[in-house]
Amino acid sequence: MANMSGLLGPGSAASSSEAAASADDWTKALGQTLEKVVLSHAVSNSCHKLRSFAGEEEFEPWLEHTTEMLQEWAVPDAEKRRCLIESLGGPALDVICTLKLIDPGVSVKDCLEALEHTFGSVEGPEDSYCKFLNS
Repeated sequence: MANMSGLLGPGSAASSSEAAASADDWTKALGQTLEKVVLSHAVSNSCHKLRSFAGEEEFEPWLEHTTEMLQEWAVPDAEKRRCLIESLGGPALDVICTLKLIDPGVSVKDCLEALEHTFGSVEGPEDSYCKFLNS
């Protein structure tokens, strides 16, 4: 490269250093882009692993599976929430949409708690009576 700069004239040394800096910037930008693509691919593949839930299926096994999957993913909470919402349908989706109207930045934990409150196991009269006696 040093031989080439002599052939190109007196201002070419600055041009070659600018080109090197430009190449470094380009390399960094390409690396960041590839990182985003790989992350989005991993997230989109992970989203498909979530079971769907509309409120008609058994809730407890779905909740256990979904909680485990969401804890394993090393992605931002917003991506987890997006995947969770994509896995929902029917009344379950309605619950989360209503929750998002109240708080657009609602956490995944709050979404799961709202679903558990709505679809979780219902206490029988005996359970309620025991809680009453123990309180």
